[in-house]
Amino acid sequence: MSTSSKLAMADLNPALLTGSIGAAVLYLAMVRVPPSRWRMVVKTASTALLSAMTAVQDGPLLLVGALALGSLGDAFLAWDDDGSFLAGLASFLVAHLLYIGVFLQTNANFQEGLQAVLQSWRAAAAGGLILLISAMILILVPRINTELRPPVVLYSLTIMVMALTALTLGNDRVVVGSLMFSASDGILATDRFLVSPTSSHRPWMQYAVWILYYSGQLLIALGVLPLDDAKITLV
Repeated sequence: MSTSSKLAMADLNPALLTGSIGAAVLYLAMVRVPPSRWRMVVKTASTALLSAMTAVQDGPLLLVGALALGSLGDAFLAWDDDGSFLAGLASFLVAHLLYIGVFLQTNANFQEGLQAVLQSWRAAAAGGLILLISAMILILVPRINTELRPPVVLYSLTIMVMALTALTLGNDRVVVGSLMFSASDGILATDRFLVSPTSSHRPWMQYAVWILYYSGQLLIALGVLPLDDAKITLV
């Protein structure tokens, strides 16, 4: 990490960052607790505080909005009914569109970044991502309600584009964070639609979803903020 990045990291609001991480850790202990307002508040606070931290640090407004919509999505997904699920899906769909905007805005040279993806380890990551999400769509569609199929397919394609756009950046924190976010959604879909409610795999999957999701959002935020006004060099 460069000296300028270290200084930028040091300037992050400690109260908001600590509060966000604290809420995330607290929610981790509540992942398998039955839905409640308190559980929803704790879940929502983790990403809401990341959004507030980004705003205080004069981060990109698109990033502030993406994190805020992620927080709103968390509030909806804290409940188990289909209506809340669809509302959460819509919130995260728009959040991913904003993330795409952030990455395009941050990228100094998209064409150069695209070439870098095709000539590095990122090509394997991009190929794997496309194959996994395509396979997930093919497996999910026959197993979910008809009314859920269009939004689920649209959401899956959008998060794929989000992660592929992140891969064009020379910022490893953003790349890893985006891939973790994508992985959390894949596990969440598997847990919700493919795995039996009595499966012994559900506990670790639900913990993994939260760890990957929150860590992914945190890495994206910390990756974009220090490099907001700096020229990005590709790796």
